[in-house]
Amino acid sequence: MYSLQHLIREYEVHDFDQVLRISKSFYDGKEGSFSLVDNIMSARMIEKYVIAEIETGLIQGYALITEQIHPGIRLRLELVVKNEFNEWEIIHDLYNKMEQVINIAAPYSIEVRLFPENTNEINFFEGKGFSENHRMVKQILDVQSANIDSYLHIESELNKNGIIIRTLAEEQSSRPDCMKLLEQLVLETNIDFPDELPSHLRRPRTDTSWLYRSEIIPEAFFIALHKGRYVGYTHYSSGPNHAFTQSFTAVCREFRNLGIATSLKLKGILYAKSIGIDSIYTSNRSTNDSMARVNEKLGWMKYDCELRMQKLVSAQQDRQLYPNNCFPTKHPIQYIIPDIS
Repeated sequence: MYSLQHLIREYEVHDFDQVLRISKSFYDGKEGSFSLVDNIMSARMIEKYVIAEIETGLIQGYALITEQIHPGIRLRLELVVKNEFNEWEIIHDLYNKMEQVINIAAPYSIEVRLFPENTNEINFFEGKGFSENHRMVKQILDVQSANIDSYLHIESELNKNGIIIRTLAEEQSSRPDCMKLLEQLVLETNIDFPDELPSHLRRPRTDTSWLYRSEIIPEAFFIALHKGRYVGYTHYSSGPNHAFTQSFTAVCREFRNLGIATSLKLKGILYAKSIGIDSIYTSNRSTNDSMARVNEKLGWMKYDCELRMQKLVSAQQDRQLYPNNCFPTKHPIQYIIPDIS
């Protein structure tokens, strides 16, 4: 038995500050990586537990499960304990509690996110049946040393083919329907973002609300147009230490291999340079070789990565519906499983 000084209990609202501190200690300095604690009250959060000292109430660790891909296709588990906490028996018990929830939910898979230096955690989850699925490779660009000159000619070649690049700020000032058109572009290109799920389980992202977030910088959001049609985009937002973060880049299928993605990114680099930005962070899946090549040729350098480990849970997702088209949960969220046969 583990120490009687600790217990596993459900998360309570007053635990938030302690849980947040533990989360920050794990994710501190990990630009581009996000803790589930940031969305702990989300409707997609399925279960929340903590390890607490019985006498003092001090939180030593936590575990959260959220629905990552609706409807219940992939869940994400985050289990984090303090560095100095090494009572592995209770950590195993915490995982076992979460596994009971996972088995009831019966998703296709469950994912955890770690970093290469988390040797103990990697071994722990490998012992639970997880294996590496892919990595998010993190890169940083020194704006002053970016390889710009070699690719400045691409935009003029695009112009000859009727393709121009404008900022969202320019479009907003001259085109009242620009946001509607941009939403359509995002939805059209979302289906081609890398996805490790079996093809019949893939669900294109339908969320366009991020286009309206306060961190969007219209002058640093670049759109490729062909005869007035939006055919590609990339965007930059403020990052740490006077840096930018370069986020999604996408191009419509029939306009690929023309240099649009390179030119879009180049526009962002030139804009960053013009306003004195020192560095630009970005990342891409280890399975996305084409985007990795674009980043590399412009001068982005790898500096870290995030491991995405996965455990396959329910083969039923490959073959049939769950009874009554939903799986049981004590929470008010009901997941409806469509016919995927």
